[in-house]
Amino acid sequence: MVSKWFRGIKPPKRIKNNFSPPQQNQPLNQIEGLSRIKEYFYKFGYLQFSETFNDFLDQQTVSAIETYQQTFNLQVTGHLNDETLQLISLPRCAVPDMNFTYNFPEAWPKAGNQWFQKINLTYGFLPTNIPANATKAFGQAFTRWANATGRLNLTQTNYDDADIKVGFYNFNDVVDAYVFGVSFIREEPPFNVKTAEIRLNGNIYWALPSENNSLSWENDVLDLESVTMHEIGHVLGLDHSFLHESVMYPYILPSQQRKIQLSNFDKNNILQQNIESNSDYRGSWRVLVITTLSLGFCIWCF
Repeated sequence: MVSKWFRGIKPPKRIKNNFSPPQQNQPLNQIEGLSRIKEYFYKFGYLQFSETFNDFLDQQTVSAIETYQQTFNLQVTGHLNDETLQLISLPRCAVPDMNFTYNFPEAWPKAGNQWFQKINLTYGFLPTNIPANATKAFGQAFTRWANATGRLNLTQTNYDDADIKVGFYNFNDVVDAYVFGVSFIREEPPFNVKTAEIRLNGNIYWALPSENNSLSWENDVLDLESVTMHEIGHVLGLDHSFLHESVMYPYILPSQQRKIQLSNFDKNNILQQNIESNSDYRGSWRVLVITTLSLGFCIWCF
């Protein structure tokens, strides 16, 4: 089980936005390309698993579309209108929005299941392959979250000893044309130590804060610090938010391609998470969440 960053699905050209939901006792509409949308809704928790997703518009798919529209405060129509298709086409975090389980040894990040119980957390960078300016962007993101908690200390240490390990790696296998990252929590026997990493694809480029004018979600050029802020939020135990201003909003909106400042909603959520973890202290765990990010195009390399 993994949590991924997805490049949003580009809806097939033959999907029309003017079809009607199926009526009782009427034959199902067949819409070429709908199977891809069904798989998309399954991956993010809106549709039940099926070994084969077909192009027929059934009532379960209509219900999934309606739930998706309600979740993201879209006009609830039960069909794939322009507004819905536009959101689906955007890059997004692949942690499901709902209806996902939390089972070790591998699990999604999920609020209410904090996998660390210590105040002092460390992060470290894989030697030799992270430029200093990228390290600075990561450090700024960690510091921003630490300040928001009012409790946690997130400090840099060497890679081998770090709770949160950050590095760039080569990824040669493309699982899905829209995937550019993966993240999960792992519990290792025999002591049930929870571990993870932040892994970035060393074959691609990421936009640094000084390169904001080059950001382009259409060309898969994303802001490194913004993505890092979102992933650290998951590391600290936060679910997705459906408020546009939140760094935990799962999509990268064209109007908010760089979003690094925590909203009041984010701050309140992380404070509440700390209150809940304080009331359930059971010792000092080692933490990590694995995040793999890979794009086909970006701004800098090393």
